[in-house]
Amino acid sequence: MTEDGEKPVVIEVGLNEAVTPEENPWVPISPQEIAEDVLRCAEAGASIVHFHARDPETGEQRCCDTGLYRAAALAVRAAGCDILMYPTYAPFLSGRGDPLTERFAHVLALADEPALDMRIAPLDMGSLNFVMSERGALRPADASLPLELSVYQNPFPLLERMAKECDARGMLVTLAIFEPGHLRATLALIASGRVKHPLLKFILSGRWLHGPLPEPAGLDVYLHMLHALRGDREIPWLCAPSGIDSPGQVEALLRAALERGGHVRVGVGDNPAAADGRSNRELVDEVVSLAAACGRSPARPPVARRLLGLP
Repeated sequence: MTEDGEKPVVIEVGLNEAVTPEENPWVPISPQEIAEDVLRCAEAGASIVHFHARDPETGEQRCCDTGLYRAAALAVRAAGCDILMYPTYAPFLSGRGDPLTERFAHVLALADEPALDMRIAPLDMGSLNFVMSERGALRPADASLPLELSVYQNPFPLLERMAKECDARGMLVTLAIFEPGHLRATLALIASGRVKHPLLKFILSGRWLHGPLPEPAGLDVYLHMLHALRGDREIPWLCAPSGIDSPGQVEALLRAALERGGHVRVGVGDNPAAADGRSNRELVDEVVSLAAACGRSPARPPVARRLLGLP
């Protein structure tokens, strides 16, 4: 909170995820494209960027490719930009080795390189079925997925190990909440002292068939639980609309989060259809305008670090 009572808003950008250039021509793929897009978003007012490493030639996901993440981050830092950045991690357990090493080693390796300043880690706080809708109906392909690819596996003992490694490094941990039950378990984990620097990320999805409906009332489901269960601790949170086709529906969620004092996430990677050909920079510009209408301004990276408790 500033001296005049204003609460700055942390704006995170979901830069690319698995979106293709056919879905949005502005989606960045190569490390250089990613770095250039990060710089544009930072200039517009974003303070956090999440991105997926992608094969520069094919665009395919390279979720655990330390080298591709490093190349993008070094280009951003070489430009003198202090925006916060963080990677994703692999969605499946192969069963062939230590799952922490297999899925999360690159996150820790990036955090251990001071020049990169990538001291945020993502944790998805529960398992769920890979089931999506297509124009309101169950997507046929999901019913025929192999069993080993049909569940996004995030067993709690593994999440605890990941959190312990992050805490040892003083990292901010973004805790993605896909279902109300995930929030209950997450708040218990925080109360136990196992996550020292949390940021709750409420995923409200139009395409994934999980969680509350992607509308302000759905956000309020999470906020009611948060206020009832968090105790005396203030825990920062952000609203992340995802897989939504309607720009108006995304805007309604962002406006609700801003009015309720939360932080927000936008991006071509999260809502390519709703972006409707606009770039990440344009989406940041729009949410900055929404925030201004709510009497809030974008938090620059040093302010975001303080608001989120990042050492």
